[in-house]
Amino acid sequence: MDKERKKPWFRDYLREDVEKRLKMKFGDLDHTAQSKEMTLYYVWHVLSKIMPGLVPDDDLELAYGLVDGHDDLGVDFISRSDGRVLIIQSKHRGPDRTEDMDGVSHFCDVLKRLYSASHAGRMKMNPRLQEAVSDIDWESDYFYLQFLTLGKVGANIRGRVEEGVNLIPQLHDLPERLEFQFSDEQDLNEKLREALSAGETFEQDIPIHFRPSEDDEPWIETGESSGRKMYVGQVSGSELAELYRTYKYRLFSLNIRDYVGDTATNKGIIKTALEDPDNFLFFNNGVSAVASSIEEDRENNTLRCRRFSVINGAQTVRSLRKAEVKDKEGVLKNTRVLLRISEFSLAKDHDFLTDITRYNNTQNSVKISDFRSNDPVQKDLARKFQGVVRGGKTYWYKNKRSRETRDRVIPIGLEELAKTVHAFRLGPDDVWGGTKYMFEVGPKGGYEKVFGEPVSRLSENDFKLLAGTYFACEEVRSLWEEEKRKLQANDEPLHPALERRWMVYYTVGELLRLSYKANEEELNEDLRRLSRPQ
Repeated sequence: MDKERKKPWFRDYLREDVEKRLKMKFGDLDHTAQSKEMTLYYVWHVLSKIMPGLVPDDDLELAYGLVDGHDDLGVDFISRSDGRVLIIQSKHRGPDRTEDMDGVSHFCDVLKRLYSASHAGRMKMNPRLQEAVSDIDWESDYFYLQFLTLGKVGANIRGRVEEGVNLIPQLHDLPERLEFQFSDEQDLNEKLREALSAGETFEQDIPIHFRPSEDDEPWIETGESSGRKMYVGQVSGSELAELYRTYKYRLFSLNIRDYVGDTATNKGIIKTALEDPDNFLFFNNGVSAVASSIEEDRENNTLRCRRFSVINGAQTVRSLRKAEVKDKEGVLKNTRVLLRISEFSLAKDHDFLTDITRYNNTQNSVKISDFRSNDPVQKDLARKFQGVVRGGKTYWYKNKRSRETRDRVIPIGLEELAKTVHAFRLGPDDVWGGTKYMFEVGPKGGYEKVFGEPVSRLSENDFKLLAGTYFACEEVRSLWEEEKRKLQANDEPLHPALERRWMVYYTVGELLRLSYKANEEELNEDLRRLSRPQ
């Protein structure tokens, strides 16, 4: 029992986080505020770790996704990122409270309500929800619906969940673009524990059992002059499913960034694994992994791997685990999956790890900005921003995406900085070609227009111009947010100019360039002065 009590519980972690952040007792919040805090905690501390490709990186965008309140149409949180729409409804309940069946049924109709409101205008939406829904591409976006509850759940609710979400007749392929998750307290406890272990690496050896070929060889071994080795062979789908069941997100600890695959691909993987196992090896790209040391045990067709991490194929591994749950006849034991494991040295192979992860990941949701995070110019910016102080706080430049929180710092994300400065100087990045353009190196890309050459460091003058430009836009952003809050408080519609801050930055930049038309260098010099916001 004592061991059980030491496990992380979602309810306890939520309460401790809120009381530390708000400096008040969780029980003193009203029911609505408790559910809001539950939503934010889940998105920030759980979902961002276990399904990070689904969650915006900008904390302001996360907070802005909270639409719970008047005219929310049954949505507590909504965000859209890379063609993926996340919709959450949360219900904070006391330990003895039972979840309401009507609330679950109402949420199962949420897509129909949002679609009707956006197309027919029959239902009123609050400004934040209206802005979020206006971004949805109903013909192609993928939808991730999650209902969270800390209440007790009966058989009637579970039966309703099994029926799934009510569909939109006009969107015939919606079932292939839709995933619905219902999480009770036990599910939330498990997700929290997965999130807490997501960044852990394995110090112990993990045995991985390979299937011998017709020549009775369990794997092919190859190497190079540096001594680095790689093993390629076949494992069963059940082997990978069991690894995921045992270690969960620690399997992906050395990845640049775990990602969310589209629901159609997930379903395709599961279907092929269970219904066409003989061809799975040919239809699936397999899994790539790394390990700091690999020991052969040919007698048992096993490789013992230390610090094992999947760097490509997370979607396959997760889907095989889902297939295992459905596998009543043991088909997955005969499903063959290609597995490649490369050995690396912790002491010598930092660049190798970066490169092998980059070249093994080309999915859209592993953002291209991640591949620029180790550029010398980005590391130098992280160092330079540490010396900038505002209001007694230093700036923290997050060249690597992270949900880590630090006290007494002002965070700046790589993508936020790049898009802000580009918008001020040249216009919103989506006008030029989007995020891919923004982080493309070379004359056709936007990266060097903001940062210069990736392998170089910015001169002190160039850094001051970059930082001053960002801080000028930071002030514009605060005024922009204040104006939006005023309108929302009065339930007034947002002016189109308040919907996209990147265009606002460009407009301010153009006005300044017109004002300084006679002497552009004078404008740059004045912007450099802003690099010391103190």
